[in-house]
Amino acid sequence: MSRTLFASLCITGALLSAASTATFAIEVLPAPGTGAQMVSLGKGDRVPPNYALPESAFTGWKAAGLKQPDIDSQWVQMGDSFVLVRRGNAVIQDVQPIPK
Repeated sequence: MSRTLFASLCITGALLSAASTATFAIEVLPAPGTGAQMVSLGKGDRVPPNYALPESAFTGWKAAGLKQPDIDSQWVQMGDSFVLVRRGNAVIQDVQPIPK
C-alpha cells in the first residue's frame, strides 16, 4: 500500500471517529454549599442517576426523529442535546443535538 493511500485512510478514520463522539455539557450540582460545575459528557459516560428515572424520559422521541430506545433505555433532554441513557446503569448510549 502506498504511503499516500495509507495516510489518507488514517486521516479519514480519525475524522469519522471524531464525528461520532458527540459531547455535550451539563450543569451538575455537587455537594451542598459548593457551586455548580459544568461537566462535559459523551458516549460511555454516566449521567447523574435522576436522568435514568422513568419520569425524566423524553416521550417525544419519535416526533423528534430519534431512533426507538431499547426496552431498558430512554431518551432524555440535557441542555441542547437529546441523550439516550440506559436506565439500569445511567450510561450514555447516544447523543443527538436538538435541531434548531
